[in-house]
Amino acid sequence: MFSTSSIVALGVFGGLCIILPVGAAVIFKIKNKDVPFSPFFIGAVVFFIFALTLEQLLHTVMLPIVSGRPVLYIIYGAFAAGLFEETGRLAAYKTVMKKCADPRSAVLYGLGHGGCEAAMITGVTMILFCIWLSMANSMGLDNFISFYSGGIDGVAELMRIQMEQLTDYSFGNGIVALLERLGAITFHTALSVIMFGVLRGKMSRYPLCVLIHAIGDVPAVMYQTGIISLPLSYVFTYIIIALTVWFAVRVYRKMK
Repeated sequence: MFSTSSIVALGVFGGLCIILPVGAAVIFKIKNKDVPFSPFFIGAVVFFIFALTLEQLLHTVMLPIVSGRPVLYIIYGAFAAGLFEETGRLAAYKTVMKKCADPRSAVLYGLGHGGCEAAMITGVTMILFCIWLSMANSMGLDNFISFYSGGIDGVAELMRIQMEQLTDYSFGNGIVALLERLGAITFHTALSVIMFGVLRGKMSRYPLCVLIHAIGDVPAVMYQTGIISLPLSYVFTYIIIALTVWFAVRVYRKMK
């Protein structure tokens, strides 16, 4: 049986990962009524296309090649995300947002980009697990897995592993997941502001943003390969986010 606190934590923090970025965008729009809201939706759509679709297609080819090779895995893992997401950002700015002269549009784009990531990768997943655990409590874990795996052994084993890992899921785990997503949203918003310079002829911002994005992903990839611990990866990541925000604020003030 899964505890009520674990189920509630998954539901609450999964919902917050969806609600908070949308709420932040709405509040920003209310305070900046002359700025169109469309960049928020553009950012979300571009993330879905470039990160959740195109990048994943490349992963199916590249991950089997770089797996087991830590250095190659770190380089690929960091730069794949940087190239796809920043290329998507560049494409959006040069096409559907080419007439946006106000840097505040970049803030809304970043909230849409980071918000879609938070919602699709963390929010929806946590809510799905919340539903799974509730149903498993009602049906019994074995019956639930047997029914929803379709009798496929590999699927059943994967479901069991995923669900058993959530046995002791706590509000503390939820807070960590939420802070991680908020950090990512902040990072994407800062990068969106920096990249906005391409609309003013500063094409050097594109490779710069790819590099910053890649550096920002290095700690997480190093943790995945077992090189550094999870707490240390968070420390490095938030240092990089803080420096990126500092630079983005300087860029934003110059563009206003």
